Amino acid sequence: MKFGKRRYLTMLIEKFQNDKTGQEVDGITIIIDGKIKEIFDTIILKSGKYENYSEVLRDAIFMGINEITSSLKNKLEMDFLQS
Repeated sequence: MKFGKRRYLTMLIEKFQNDKTGQEVDGITIIIDGKIKEIFDTIILKSGKYENYSEVLRDAIFMGINEITSSLKNKLEMDFLQS
């Protein structure tokens, strides 16, 4: 199951202040509905590894970050080689 060209994800973003550091941080609420709910439900059902949406989302975020940083590393290496 893949996303088509139309990708929608409903997110609510709020600002919070860290009580210990005073730093302003983003809090993000993600609404799991529509196509992403179908995909998450399928992952939970077929993987046997996940019990809820937060577990799927956690791994999706970390796998996505790894993919992005790997592609950036490769791009930076290519840019270095070409200069």
